Amino acid sequence: MSNLRTIMPVAIVGVALAITPALAETKPPVVESPEAPSAPAEASLAVGALQVGSVANLEVAGVDISVTANSVVYSYYFKNKGNADLTVAATLSLPELSAGTDGTQTWTLAKNDPENFVDLTITAAGAAVVTKAVLHANALGLDRLAEIKAEHLPLIPFGADVDKALAALSPEAADRLAALGIISPRDPARPKEPVTADWSLDVVRSWRQVLPAGKTIPIVVKFVPVAAHYHLVKGDEDDLNDVKEELCLKPPVLSMLQSRLKGNGAWNVTDISLADDAPARWIESPAATLSVQKPKADAIVAFCGMDDKTATKATVLGTAPDQNEGIRIVIFEPAAK
Repeated sequence: MSNLRTIMPVAIVGVALAITPALAETKPPVVESPEAPSAPAEASLAVGALQVGSVANLEVAGVDISVTANSVVYSYYFKNKGNADLTVAATLSLPELSAGTDGTQTWTLAKNDPENFVDLTITAAGAAVVTKAVLHANALGLDRLAEIKAEHLPLIPFGADVDKALAALSPEAADRLAALGIISPRDPARPKEPVTADWSLDVVRSWRQVLPAGKTIPIVVKFVPVAAHYHLVKGDEDDLNDVKEELCLKPPVLSMLQSRLKGNGAWNVTDISLADDAPARWIESPAATLSVQKPKADAIVAFCGMDDKTATKATVLGTAPDQNEGIRIVIFEPAAK
């Protein structure tokens, strides 16, 4: 069975980049046997949309979202209709990170940096924006950042680094952290069994944004998506049926995808989750426009709001749906079985 049905967008993106070591949650190797459990499914996470304060004379002139398999760029256009400069608070939330407790999901991050694991960059009118990172490591509803740092544990709660650090904890430290809900408890009957991080990492980037009087300026947010990747083969045709409504797959496209599988072909799939919240809560904002660049000419792109007239083009265009429930973009690339 494929991961198409099990990979659901998680409201607030990562492929492994060659320039930096990818960070993935590590799991015990899967034993190749009929009874062996399935390997963890790579899951997608959505970076939060830009949020700014609402003030008089501020207008959201437009929002454009440009997507490739390993990059997402949001361009927000803010117009100051007044005669004086405006200064507003601006924030952007990174995806919440937590370790999977049942071994069914895994995530791949662009960077091993707890403050910026999606390689985020922000510019305003072409100039780099310096942001402040606010981090919380929550366990049992409380911020345990200080306790985690005191034990010299990595803040990202999965991956080889934290596994190594947790294995090096003294029994006393492990028991103390488990009592606080920060890690899983040790099993006295199985002392060599590894413990798991049980906190979630929340990161918000913030800054003060100046909007010049009488001007429209673009604020451009770029990052590497925490995307899911999986493989569809013969026998996965029903999985496509199950998600046809969510992906707004038209009958001809669904038939094309399934026909390749029935003929012993396969698809490599990139699954990206995007946030589409309006940037200012109390100011009307137009629907975001979308453009998705195909990695290859024979790739198929699917998302709700797509302009079907551009489906065969190198760049597929569309408009974000009105529901503000997030956007799921799936890219199918032909592959060998």
